Amino acid sequence: MNDLTFDTLGRALAGILTLDPEAFLALRRFPTDTVDALALAVVFVAGLSQAVAQSIILFVNRVKPLRFGLSLVLAALLFVAGYLFWALSIWLASRWFLDQAIPWQAVTDSLAFSYLPLVFSFFGAMPYLGVPVLRLLLVWNLLAVVVGFAVLANLTAIQAVSHVVLGWVVLLVLQQTVGQPVVNLGRWLTNRTAGMKLVVNRDQLKTLIAAYSPVVEPMETIDEDRSGKSIAPPTVPSSAEAIAANPLLPAALEELSQRRSRRLDLLWIYLGLALLALLVALSLEPLRAVMTTWQGQSRTARWLADLLWIGAIALVVAAMLAPLEALGWWAGWYGDGVDTLSPEPVNEPDGGPAYPRRFIVYLDGINQATADYQPAVARYLDELSHHLPANIALVKGLIPYSVLNRSLTQDRPLAFFWRGIESLTKRLGPWVGMVINLRNILIVAVSADQRFGPIYNQGVAQQVYESLVQAGYPTAGGIPLTLIGYSGGGQIALGILPFLKQALGAPIEVISLAGVISGNGRATEAEQIYHLVGTKDPVERLGPVMFPRRWKVVPLSYWNRAKRKGKITLISLGPVGHQTPGGVLDDQAILPDGRSHLQQTLDLTLNILVGDLRQHLNIQRIQVVKLGNYYHFQSAAFNHPSYYPVQQTLPAPWYRPVGDWVGRLVLPEPEQRPHLDDVWIELLHTPPAYRAWLGQRVPLRWQGETDLKKRFQAVTRDIHFSAEAEDSHRQGLILPTRLNHWRLVTPLESLAGAHPIDDIIIKLPEPVMVDQGLPPHPPTVSSASPTQSLTLTIVYEPIQISGSYTALVQFLGPADDALERYRVVHYNTATHAFDGLSETVRLPTVVSDDNGVAPFTNAGLERSPQNSTGWYIYGAQSHDGEFVVQALRPRHLFQLQPDRMITSDRQGRQYLRRESWSNLEQKKGTAESILIDPKAPTERAAIAQWQEGDRALLVHVYGGIGGQKREPAAQGPIYFGHFAYGIATVVRDPLANELQFDIHYHQVYTHNRRGLVAGTLDWSLYMGDRQWGFMGTRPVSDILIKLPAYTQPFDFGGRPWSALDDLRLELELMTARYRTGDGTGVTYVGPANNCAQDSNQAMYASAIHIEAAVIAHCATLKAWEAQNPDQAKQFQQLLKLRRNLQQKLLPFGSARADWADEQESLGSNLSDFPLKTLGRGLLSWRTMLPRKASDTMTQLCLSHGAALWVLRTNQIGGHDPDISPLAPFTL
Repeated sequence: MNDLTFDTLGRALAGILTLDPEAFLALRRFPTDTVDALALAVVFVAGLSQAVAQSIILFVNRVKPLRFGLSLVLAALLFVAGYLFWALSIWLASRWFLDQAIPWQAVTDSLAFSYLPLVFSFFGAMPYLGVPVLRLLLVWNLLAVVVGFAVLANLTAIQAVSHVVLGWVVLLVLQQTVGQPVVNLGRWLTNRTAGMKLVVNRDQLKTLIAAYSPVVEPMETIDEDRSGKSIAPPTVPSSAEAIAANPLLPAALEELSQRRSRRLDLLWIYLGLALLALLVALSLEPLRAVMTTWQGQSRTARWLADLLWIGAIALVVAAMLAPLEALGWWAGWYGDGVDTLSPEPVNEPDGGPAYPRRFIVYLDGINQATADYQPAVARYLDELSHHLPANIALVKGLIPYSVLNRSLTQDRPLAFFWRGIESLTKRLGPWVGMVINLRNILIVAVSADQRFGPIYNQGVAQQVYESLVQAGYPTAGGIPLTLIGYSGGGQIALGILPFLKQALGAPIEVISLAGVISGNGRATEAEQIYHLVGTKDPVERLGPVMFPRRWKVVPLSYWNRAKRKGKITLISLGPVGHQTPGGVLDDQAILPDGRSHLQQTLDLTLNILVGDLRQHLNIQRIQVVKLGNYYHFQSAAFNHPSYYPVQQTLPAPWYRPVGDWVGRLVLPEPEQRPHLDDVWIELLHTPPAYRAWLGQRVPLRWQGETDLKKRFQAVTRDIHFSAEAEDSHRQGLILPTRLNHWRLVTPLESLAGAHPIDDIIIKLPEPVMVDQGLPPHPPTVSSASPTQSLTLTIVYEPIQISGSYTALVQFLGPADDALERYRVVHYNTATHAFDGLSETVRLPTVVSDDNGVAPFTNAGLERSPQNSTGWYIYGAQSHDGEFVVQALRPRHLFQLQPDRMITSDRQGRQYLRRESWSNLEQKKGTAESILIDPKAPTERAAIAQWQEGDRALLVHVYGGIGGQKREPAAQGPIYFGHFAYGIATVVRDPLANELQFDIHYHQVYTHNRRGLVAGTLDWSLYMGDRQWGFMGTRPVSDILIKLPAYTQPFDFGGRPWSALDDLRLELELMTARYRTGDGTGVTYVGPANNCAQDSNQAMYASAIHIEAAVIAHCATLKAWEAQNPDQAKQFQQLLKLRRNLQQKLLPFGSARADWADEQESLGSNLSDFPLKTLGRGLLSWRTMLPRKASDTMTQLCLSHGAALWVLRTNQIGGHDPDISPLAPFTL
């Protein structure tokens, strides 16, 4: 045997690292005891190195410094124990499965020395590059294992791998069986040493970090400037200030004690830095060996080699130190908790707060060392502050490269070094300042790192949040925020965005000035990212190269998904570089148009913040290449509102307006928005007292109750079309193109702007509040306006309708060969017969859809079974005075006179499951009204329960179009159909003087080629409209559910409330989201998001709100129940229904994440999140299919004692022989 010297040991270990088989054989020439000791030492050091690389776990768990060090040592010891158990497992496996067992010495030596590459695992603590380094080391380790076993155990490479894997399997089996006590002992020791139960699971660690929010209580505000110019955050208090604030000890003694403590701390820090530098130098010795080849060259070459060697050591040491400030802050090592400021109440001015309408936070580039900016940056911010309106606040002075908002030259162990760098930069030039740039680049890498980033970004987010609150931002949140990030500040802006969004509950956008951005940030959560970059910028171009998640081959990264959604707007700055000179903020470099680089950047920033974004981004209207049905239908003149004059001369009492307030929604011009709180409505009918306003445009506002304001703000969104939205528009989908790039679009604006033109006719639901006064801003109309202004305010969503007037008639027959004019006779309420006014009305031939199917046909209308009881016709006079029928409604279907009564629960379920949708071809052209009430003794008693003013929950499903002109969606073996909720109210119809159902649908409807808009639709439009409706082409089931516990209001101290009201609110919010696609401009159908799923998400949300209200007001409810025993019994029935409802909607017991958190998931399609989308859909599988969702809801309500009134139509109206009704598929 040879003596073990440093030289021979070094050669052997170097050979093992290079996977030299001779190096493993050399181990046999050394004394066995020495090799065993060396093996344990290698394993221990490798374990300690890995513990350092994985110390993020200890930081996240906030382990104290002393216990931190002990935990690292224990982790290394446990690593040695793991090595021994693995070696034992491999040795046992060889004895069991090999003819000749591998010697124990060969197993231990092969395994131990193969750990040698893991000695370098501490490099894994570097930000961003650390994870790839660890993966490479693991591969290196695996190769060393294979070589070691192949040499020392005389195995082939395949045998070596198989036995190592087999040993690993044996180890796992032992850990889960007889070795469980040993595993538990290791966990106990780890937790005991750390002083807490450590969280080690990756998902749990993420939850632990996410559980903290940068939200703090309201803080003292700076009263100087709430309206808005530049506001700087407070600097970190110095130690002297802290001493002065402490009255408990004499200042001199306290200062002396702190100086001694600080010197001792600094001594330990400097020793640690020296040790780390030594370890790095030893680890990089192979690099040094490569550089020594230059030694024989010139003196300059040797000097450069030495300089590179020192620089490499400094760079690696700096990289490993970069995350420490954030990790130490999180762990509480600096004496502060995560919330570092003591908040105080906000001082609001008299008369209520006057908050700015937007806040801006500037995050500087990588050359920032202190709170003072470089001259170019300072000029940019001064100019920006000068040109901003008074109601926009600019917050600056932040240091985004420190979670403590601390400059490099202040209260740091190496502050003297950075002060020296600043001094040299002033004397020798900006090239010296590149050291600061390199340091801050490493901090950008920390922000982009998936391990350290969440902690670092959360720390900076807290600093931003506290600065915002001190600048006057309301702690309740809600005010939009813009983050301007220059260079590395762009990455940090995206990193802090999700934390700020959680804290503020407000829309946040990012303006990236030549930002170097990774693809890890949640770019999809931004309202919009404006990425300004020049063509001569080499630094920004590093982003798409350095960060793999920016690569196109990673389509599911946040960055690439955000690009597809249109959330990233790329703005070219032309021939502009990165930093001064020639950079984006250089005021000396001049562009071909005569502006400086700074002026161009400033102009674009202001145009984004306060200008006409569409004009300055040169966004043109998208050319539609494939016209949808909406455009085809618009080719007919009678489908335009202008076809009907405002002044109507219809004879009374035969014609009546469909509502007191009827009008056409008009989207305001962009310049009118600041002066107008919502939209215009052009009045087509008013109550008698307001006839002077007929034909005028007046402001219409939708104002919910005060406690619901924040929920409506949540669906007030910036709209920026995604790439999918733009393509869908080109293919004929009707999208809100006029709202593209609009900021904070309200639900009413999204309704008014849903079509390319202002053609949505509505009636206003009661109550309508009327306010008269002086006009705040003159409306743009051709006719003269009254001298006073009129403002209408509603509390519920406007109801989309077809036709402004209605009459009840019976068709006698066509008056011309074209079947466009029909003779009709009106219903006479005095005689209860059709013997009133006789006249001719016009039913223009409708335009066929893309498949050649006419939505309605006049042929045989007078022979329809519904004609005997009459039709309600909807429309208005055209300019020639003739009444044009836009929509029809069969009177018989809405009367409280069922065709059939079912009093058996079993027969009722049988009808709903089978009979309702069976034999549809034989039922074509018919309608039926079925009342199912198992509790009613007689038909009369059952009908008597439906009184005027009663409301019912409506469950709507439609089927498909079959026959010779079968629709494309029904070409396959199954057709899914469509689902919706609605509300049916028992009203007294004045034209027939009888009780009828008034039906409004709350249509959660995706964007489509027909132009149907999600929202509240009257039956006359959604079903009865001859051009846009479905009465003539589809089989339809409307089931009215009357369950007093759900549909009747409870009286809570004079305030009526019903669960149906909550559902209505949730559906109005959901339809508002559908109109904007959660800001993407489009909504698609998918397994997780569709009409049935999202309608029932609204149902689920209303159920959850009931539960929350019961928990919050438990004592009050008990007192109310004692005073109202009858209502209390009904309320308990509602709570039981709620529990059963949640069980049915979510059969697997757990809520879908997007349902529980109300996540914004619209605007995405199946390809964005294929597995997640399918998984979410399956969690609520009963609501994935429309007919199954209907069956689930109706069967559940029937079991709770509800009465059901089923209204079924099967392609009623005229007769079209080329189509037939098709039932929707169910399970």
